Amino acid sequence: MTTIVKIKLDGHVDDLYTLSLLFPEGAYRDLHIVTQITGAKDGLFDRVQNASRRETYLTGIGCSPLIETRDPEEASWVALEIVAPLNGYAVLADSNFKAVMPISATYEGEGFFRTVVFGSTTPNRATRLITANRHDLLQKLLGSRVAYMRENPLAAYAAAVLAGPPSWADYYRLLEDIAGHRGMTLDKLPEAGLAKRQALNGFKMAANNRAFGRHGMSKRDISLSQNALMNFARSP
Repeated sequence: MTTIVKIKLDGHVDDLYTLSLLFPEGAYRDLHIVTQITGAKDGLFDRVQNASRRETYLTGIGCSPLIETRDPEEASWVALEIVAPLNGYAVLADSNFKAVMPISATYEGEGFFRTVVFGSTTPNRATRLITANRHDLLQKLLGSRVAYMRENPLAAYAAAVLAGPPSWADYYRLLEDIAGHRGMTLDKLPEAGLAKRQALNGFKMAANNRAFGRHGMSKRDISLSQNALMNFARSP
């Protein structure tokens, strides 16, 4: 009897449901997603309707490399490698998608059943200095800043984007949202005093000229050296 491997996944319910839409049984030759999350069409798009039962797992013969792993740590890395291409395709299909994570696996065969729980991907040991309480001014600003973000969802979204992993796509969309909030286009931000023209142009060039970006050649300036473009550590 073939051993059936199931990799349990965790993440936001929207992202778990996204994978189930992209990878139902039969969509890809040796991997598919099974979920108890239910949803429905909303126009051309999809929306989660019920996530009270959110168990979601990846299965198929493509999960079989997990059988040969020797311990939970090795199994967790193998599981990440198996899930990574699915996460990668989901990002291409929906730029709002955030990667889901494998958290455990089950192995079921004739007369046996085994579960392996992967170690947390979040370090449990202290790794950095915590600066959030370093100055009295931070406490004085807390009330007004939080109130502003509660009243202005765009400000809260901007804070969340900045707190997340660096992403040209997220930053570009944020600039477009700021412009839209002010009733203008992104190119008009300098005229409103919200950005300097040179810096905005530098950002757009860097975002559109990545060596492995999503934009077609029509949006790239191939005369610009990739090494000269603004990066996440250096602004123009």
